[in-house]
Amino acid sequence: MGKILEAHKNNKHKTALVTGSGRNLGKSIALELASKGINVIVNSQTNNDQANLVSEEIRSHGVDSISIIGDVGNPKDVERIIEKSLSHFGKVDILINNAGLREHCEVSEITDSQWKNVLAVNLDAPFYFTRAFVPGMKLANWGRIINISGLNAHRGQPGWAHVSASKTGAIGLMHALSVELSPHNILVNSIVPGAFDTSVDNTIIPKNNQHSSRTKHIPLDRLGNPNELAKLCSFLVSDDASYITGQTFHINGGEYRS
Repeated sequence: MGKILEAHKNNKHKTALVTGSGRNLGKSIALELASKGINVIVNSQTNNDQANLVSEEIRSHGVDSISIIGDVGNPKDVERIIEKSLSHFGKVDILINNAGLREHCEVSEITDSQWKNVLAVNLDAPFYFTRAFVPGMKLANWGRIINISGLNAHRGQPGWAHVSASKTGAIGLMHALSVELSPHNILVNSIVPGAFDTSVDNTIIPKNNQHSSRTKHIPLDRLGNPNELAKLCSFLVSDDASYITGQTFHINGGEYRS
């Protein structure tokens, strides 16, 4: 605990772990946080070169970053990610559980292994990371946890029973933690993305009618830009969102309305 306290005293920057941040939405979140002066731990399952490039770009914002390769569905890898994060920074103030596993399969065909793997990534990992980093957040009387969920947690889809179960469980975890941790100024929320175009430059908002087969059920008639989700995430970890906890934010162009 002494090391954690010392880290909070000596490091003026907040530190975030963003799982699954070597590419796509996770990368956008990591870079947005860095632009706000937050140190970022980049995690990728297997692509070391990709993760290192993201860390390099993060450091160009004048903050610190390390990249850690590891499968968050593997408890030993999770333990190693935790150890390396705390060894380098001494603390993690912001936890973004972004990594997710989606395997389309009819329920009668889902194997025990598939079921366990999906739950390990989508539900177990957020719990393990939270359990590890909450003690430091409590000492600092400040913390932010965001679980990136999915529409399958809110509407049923054939072939996604295991994914829906895991994502719904993560939302239940968020609700419970938001109450339990609120006395310590630790805020816990969920973001539910809709359809995003991860192939575009993050500075460009996709035009209407792009990918028409994917946008026909989206009132705004376009895919989301990853940077739009990243900015919502950045807001929720800021002090401007200090009265928001236990909430689920949908960002989907109006495709799903709760």
